[in-house]
Amino acid sequence: MLTQQEKQAGYSLALLDALALVLAFTCAFVVRLVFEIPFASEGEPPLAAHIWSLLLSVPIFWVLASSAGLYRRTRPKSKRRLLWATIRPVAYMGLIVGTAVFLFQADTYSRTIFFAYIALSLVFVTGVRMLVRAFPAGSERDAEQNRRVLIVGAGLEGVAIARRLSSHEQPAYHLIGHLVEERVGAEIVTGASVVGGLSELKVIVEEEVVDDVIFAVPFAALPDCRPQIAWCEEVGVTVHLSLDFMGTLMAKTYPTNWDGIPMLTLSTTPQDAIALLFKRIVDIGGSAFGLLVASPVMIACALLIRITSPGPVLFRQQRVGLNGRTFQLYKFRSMYRDAERRQAELQEMNEMSGPVFKIRRDPRVTPVGRLLRKFSIDELPQLWNVLRGDMSLVGPRPPVPQEVRQYERWQRRRLSMKPGLTCLWQINGRNKVGFDEWMKLDLAYIDNWSIKLDIIILLRTLPAVLLTRGAH
Repeated sequence: MLTQQEKQAGYSLALLDALALVLAFTCAFVVRLVFEIPFASEGEPPLAAHIWSLLLSVPIFWVLASSAGLYRRTRPKSKRRLLWATIRPVAYMGLIVGTAVFLFQADTYSRTIFFAYIALSLVFVTGVRMLVRAFPAGSERDAEQNRRVLIVGAGLEGVAIARRLSSHEQPAYHLIGHLVEERVGAEIVTGASVVGGLSELKVIVEEEVVDDVIFAVPFAALPDCRPQIAWCEEVGVTVHLSLDFMGTLMAKTYPTNWDGIPMLTLSTTPQDAIALLFKRIVDIGGSAFGLLVASPVMIACALLIRITSPGPVLFRQQRVGLNGRTFQLYKFRSMYRDAERRQAELQEMNEMSGPVFKIRRDPRVTPVGRLLRKFSIDELPQLWNVLRGDMSLVGPRPPVPQEVRQYERWQRRRLSMKPGLTCLWQINGRNKVGFDEWMKLDLAYIDNWSIKLDIIILLRTLPAVLLTRGAH
């Protein structure tokens, strides 16, 4: 939905605020130790006597900051207003927590810790806000991740939506343009950026990155758009209707609004902002931990590859990610340098159906590469792709562009979720599974996604890798 990025940005800020409060609380203890100030009660464990105030202050601050608009897109932009908007929630939080300390633990709670905690909270929370303001979502890389929106209809309603899309100081959406058709967009408002007709929708979605298609058309014209809506559902592009309800094939329907405009959103992908944020947190933590733990193995692999065959240690290849975004995927090189040139010669030996090319005893694979592939060690550098945000720990494997060009319409929907290191295909036999069944497993993952399913897949991936099930 169009508010998805806004929700995740708000949840991310709330998480940063909580971390700032935890850091302030920890530093308050350090301040007491530096100045060697004794506790009021020597028999009371310091942490047990004070930790409750942190647990109380975090949700209180969240409520106060939310009421002050600090988690909304329209939060204050100027430094002075942002500073004042941040000081008030911290001050009120200190007042509430201070009252609780006075009423319940006045004799055992260190005043030094309390005042240091409130002062440091103001410094760290304000620092978080200033850092977010100094590095807005307007960098070149973040701009590439903005939701790319196509609007069907160039009438008053369509143009009003377009204007709101571009009205924010830090827009989270990139407007591709408007599509019109004689019966749909008879009334075209001056200034609308028309990029084609309704019949060109499929071509634009297939050739460009399109995350959302908004149908802002008169109610009487909506039935004429039904084939295009169904097609968007099938390929995994999120659809928004600014008018009435319409039956769907497989997408879930969400009543939403964007800047006060009521809409009906049809999406075949997960829309739970909290769960998706948690998935990203797990991706960051898991990939960072994995890179740290696996670093000795990766160094040894790099040396083996360098010693045993000429060529670079890492193999870089363009892959297709979320909704058609391309990125550079990293792997340990497991083939000889002329592998891609020799693929055409070996095409008749392909053992996989569909556009995928795989051979059990591929002559292009080096001896060291065969060992790396057997235990999926060659894919360890992709943890960097996960850390960067190009991939996730769990998700459909990222295809190469030439494979995507050969997809059937229903297979393209697997691009509607961020690709991953492992998925249902990996734990169900990998190369023993046919291409169509592979695609169906990926779509089943998208349709049934949950944090629990990700955990199950991760737990089942390790034995699948160690037992080399379906590995070539």
